[in-house]
Amino acid sequence: MSDPSRLPGGAGLPPGIEPWCRTLRGEQAWRMDVAGGETALATWEALRQRHARTGLWPVLLGADRAVVDQLTWRVGILAEQRPGIPLLDHVPPAPELFVEWMGDPATDDYLNDVPRHLAKLEVDQDAIRERLSARPDAEAVRAVAGDDVVIALVPAAAGWEVPALLAWSGAERDDIGGPEHLSVLHYWHEVYGADLVALGMDQLECLVTRPPADARGAFELAVQHYAYCPALMDNLVPAMGALAATLFGRHWFFDWS
Repeated sequence: MSDPSRLPGGAGLPPGIEPWCRTLRGEQAWRMDVAGGETALATWEALRQRHARTGLWPVLLGADRAVVDQLTWRVGILAEQRPGIPLLDHVPPAPELFVEWMGDPATDDYLNDVPRHLAKLEVDQDAIRERLSARPDAEAVRAVAGDDVVIALVPAAAGWEVPALLAWSGAERDDIGGPEHLSVLHYWHEVYGADLVALGMDQLECLVTRPPADARGAFELAVQHYAYCPALMDNLVPAMGALAATLFGRHWFFDWS
């Protein structure tokens, strides 16, 4: 068992970092408080750049300490059993999950409206991409809002492991748990360079380095997002075209509440 008073490798804890919880692998995770806004995102980026050396993936947990406490209690109980998380080759591939979650597209009003919205997005895509590429990440990421926010440091191969390692329950109402998050987030990391940046009670945020190149690619990705998080149509956008338009930017937001 790792020493909660030391970071991986045996280094002492820097000022402001304290033990948080143990992951489902039984490994110690840490947390720290930082100023919100641009400072929080810059701190996240600096910690992410050090991940190859530390093995700790940073995750913004937001400003509400009550939410942080609720995110902690279940993983603390489950980690006592150290169940671990599945290997990637032991979970269903993400494309298969998308097909399973979509059901019958012919009966889905949002999907039936895709051709009309696709034509419009093909006309508007350059202007939308230019506008979104100019938006600072700190204005897009919602978890940095507040005077002070919490950043967790989780022992993980990458951000795509973190929801599984923390037994994150935000999408369980749609029967999506750790193995599914593992599969989907790894797939999007490989295809789009998507990295987990934040978790809330029901929210998950990513920053991406390779957004879709054209309207058709944005719509294909929007269908995947809708399959993964159907509540997007209630919580974020009114139509598939609006969702596809957001995906020309670097920020992805999911909300299952």
